[in-house]
Amino acid sequence: MSDEKNRPAPAATVRREVRRYLHQHWRAFSLQGLLMALAGVAALVAPLLATLATSIFLGWLVLALAGAAFIACFRMRGAAGFWSNLALSVLLLLLGIVILADPFAGAVTLTTVLAVYFLLTGLTILSLARAFRTSTGRFWLLALAGGLNVALAFFLVIGLPGTASWAVGVFLGISLLMSGLSLLAAALDARTGPKPGR
Repeated sequence: MSDEKNRPAPAATVRREVRRYLHQHWRAFSLQGLLMALAGVAALVAPLLATLATSIFLGWLVLALAGAAFIACFRMRGAAGFWSNLALSVLLLLLGIVILADPFAGAVTLTTVLAVYFLLTGLTILSLARAFRTSTGRFWLLALAGGLNVALAFFLVIGLPGTASWAVGVFLGISLLMSGLSLLAAALDARTGPKPGR
């Protein structure tokens, strides 16, 4: 009896559940797609500002990580690894301060991190396109957005260090715009697409 509960659901059941979920939540996916597209347009209009905003956000994120690392470090006082964790915490704190003091100083590192983000986003969107394939004929838009994200990742890495000053804002804008529009189109199609139970 426990073997039957632990068995994975058949593929047709999973597809039906995905279609039902997408159909029920098309409004939320539409809103997410619209907001992503608008943020993408804003980043394309002002790429330098988008790069600066991203650097500042990264600086604050690193400072938050440093704070968490200090808390964890002092909770483990006297344990093995205390001094190496303390050194790592200090390095994170210094990195956050340097990024916030001059947001363009870490542009090359930020560009590399963004390339990894685009690669992972592209692979995730390609996976989402595969899930949408069962409920919409517009899944190819998601596949296109996923492929574009992967291509952006490789372009960023190949053009370093010259791409570091402008590429972050431009590529972030392109990624958000394409991902948002494709998600919006797929969500609107899921609204009128196959009804649950098919």
